[in-house]
Parts: sequence; structure tokens; C-alpha cells
Amino acid sequence: MRRVDLPHVVVVNDRAFPGGGASKVALQSAIGLARRGHRVTVFAAMGPTAPELIDAGIDVHLLGQADLASGRRITMAAQGLWNATAAQQIASLLASAQRGRTIVHIHSWSKALSASVFAAAGRSGHPVIATLHDYGFVCPNAALHDFPSGKACTRTPMSPGCLAAGCDARARAHKLWRVARQVTLTHIARASTVLAAAVCVTDYSLRIMRPFVSPRLEMIVVPNPIDVADHGPAVPAQSKHFTYVGRFSREKGVLLAAAAAERAGVSLVLVGDGELRDDVARISPSATITGWLTAENVGKTIRASRAVVVPSLWRETQGMVVPEALSAGVPVIAATETAPAAAIEPGVTGLLFENGDAAALAHLFSRLATNDRLVEALGAAAYRRYWQAPATMNRHLDGLEALYARVLSDRSKSLSKARSASLPRSSDSTGQQLWR
Repeated sequence: MRRVDLPHVVVVNDRAFPGGGASKVALQSAIGLARRGHRVTVFAAMGPTAPELIDAGIDVHLLGQADLASGRRITMAAQGLWNATAAQQIASLLASAQRGRTIVHIHSWSKALSASVFAAAGRSGHPVIATLHDYGFVCPNAALHDFPSGKACTRTPMSPGCLAAGCDARARAHKLWRVARQVTLTHIARASTVLAAAVCVTDYSLRIMRPFVSPRLEMIVVPNPIDVADHGPAVPAQSKHFTYVGRFSREKGVLLAAAAAERAGVSLVLVGDGELRDDVARISPSATITGWLTAENVGKTIRASRAVVVPSLWRETQGMVVPEALSAGVPVIAATETAPAAAIEPGVTGLLFENGDAAALAHLFSRLATNDRLVEALGAAAYRRYWQAPATMNRHLDGLEALYARVLSDRSKSLSKARSASLPRSSDSTGQQLWR
């Protein structure tokens, strides 16, 4: 049942279905807010609409547009720089929303909606916040990663060195288009000045982005909800295999994991798929490749593991596999200087190896393969530490609602001051200033 004392939340997201991590979080939180009594509207470019949104009583405003990766290249490139239809439609939607009781929450925009939604939302007069699920708010390729070299980028985003760098995963022309998109976001949509606050999903991602964002923009952390249940601690020391979960792409470090496992002579289960599947099979012919599994079966596979390996070459903003493993009491091996590494306590809930170092990862595989006592200790601490403060949906929603309330209050105070300052003054007989 909707409660009139709660704000109306307009969730802006490229997709109206959970295609990808950002969309999954955006829609899950929208459903959670609706169940708490908020009026929620989802504004999205791409369908189909997830039936869970309708079941939760959420209004869905769907543009029926396509992903930028599909369709005519010139048309989609233009849409990605400035989606005029999206700007017009969201402006119309927000014009009828109640002032002082509406929050605009932008989640993803780079797959179809474009930076135009920031500009339109900013002109609406409603407070706007955005969750920064990746590094696209500051970096043209959205990853702060040099894809050809496979290393984290150390250049300042949009600096001369950045503009000259061939760091994109695609052709040079695509990097130039991404730069143009970043200019649109920063200088035309003026996203930093539009936002009342930016939400980061981890302390790690906030720390990485903070130097590249205007100091006037408030940045806070609201962790993503982790959809896991407490089934009790697993028994990782009884398992003989290690597990990797994710895309088979170079930046995820899957080739590194395959090479290190083969070098250490340990059993590796790889959950996922991608363009490097044949390379993985060639590098580690003894590995088991399951393909993509349902969420339930991914959880079962993690629980049956001796340890989970997260060998990402790029930084990431949050490693969702890490909390899934920790919640099950399974140790994690992660690469340094990444968000997954920041989520574990080295030597307590998991182990770290130097990013990109296959020999170092092989050493950790061998170490855990032969030390049941260490595996037991790491797993027990992982389970205990995770469930002391689990990343539940309720904690996520509490964080959002606290932010919404404060932002609306701040906006109301600012408007009151502005109205007071605009009132004409006159003097009484003593020369004192009076408000009229």
C-alpha cells in the first residue's frame, strides 16, 4: 500500500529488465521501495518490462528503444551522445510529479538513454541523485582501465594523456566517440552540478573516483544488496577444487586463473562463458567449464568450493562474487588493487596476490590445496565476519531512504531561503529593515 508521507521515486535506468548487474540492482531496489510504500516509477529505454515490476505496483514508462550496440551505427552513435526522445519524455513525466515529494534516481544511462536524462532531470526542479555502478561518470571507457595492456589506467581522465591514449577495448574511433560522450555528460548535461548526491557502491570505488569529481558534489556509499540466504557455513576444507565465476574476458583475469591452476596442478571449475572459452580450454584442458548457471546453482557451486578465485585485471567497483563466497564461509583469492580485494581481509577471510601475476596466484592455489587448517580458518572467519553486518536489501533501502529524506529536506530549505531573499524590503521609522 502506498504511503502519502513517503517520496515518489523515479528510477531512471536503461533497461526495464535485469540485464546486467546495474539493472538488477536498480530494479530490485525499485521493487523494495514500492513494497515499503513508496510510489515508484521506472523510466527505461529498453524492454521488455520485468513482470516483477508490475506485480509490485510500479508504474513503468518504457520508450521501446534499442541497445546502442544494435541498429544502424550512425543512428545509435547519435542517440548515445544525446537521446532527444528520452530527454523529452522524462521532462514530460517529471513535469506532472509533485514538487518537494519527488526524487529522481538515475542508475544506468550509457546503453541507450544517454546523458540527456541528467540535463532534463536537472531542469525539472526535483532533486536528482545517481548511483555510480561503474567508472563512467569520470572515465570515457567507464573502467579506468587500459584494455590493450591489460593494466589499470594511471592517467587523469580527460587529460591530454587520456585523450591521446589508445586504451579502449575497441577501435580508436570508438575511443573518440566515448570522449565525445564524456564531454556531453560533463559540459553539456553538466551532470556534476545537476546531482544533489552521487552514490558509490563501495568505499573502494568512492576513493578511486573522488579525485576526479567536483569537490562540491557529495559522494556517499550505499552498498548494493546481496541476494544470499544464510544456509550455515560450508566446509571448504573437504573440497578439492577451486572456482571462478564470471565472463570469459581478458579483463576479468580468466586466462590468468586457468594458467595458474594448470601450473599448480589443482582442479578448477569455471562458471561462465565468453569469447575466450576456447583459449581457456586450451590453457587448462583439465578445467571444468560449466557455462552459465542459474543463481541457485552458482550458489551451490560456490559452497562446494575450496576457495573462490577473483583474478580481475581491472579495478571493478564491487565484486559480487566475493560477498557470495564470504556469506557461505568460503575463502576468496583476489588480485590486489581491485574492489574484490578491498572486500576481504588478507590472511583472515582470504588471500591476495599481485595483480596479473600468474606465478603468485599458482603459489596461493598450491598453498590452499595442501593446508586444510588454513582453509578452515579462512572460511570460518569469512562466514562470521560477513554475517556480522550482511549487505541485505533492508540495509540498502535504509541507506537510500535516509539519503532521499535528507536531500528533500535540503532542497526545501534552499527554496525557502531563496524565496525569503527575493522578498522586497522597506525601512521602518527607526531605519530597521522589514520584510514585506
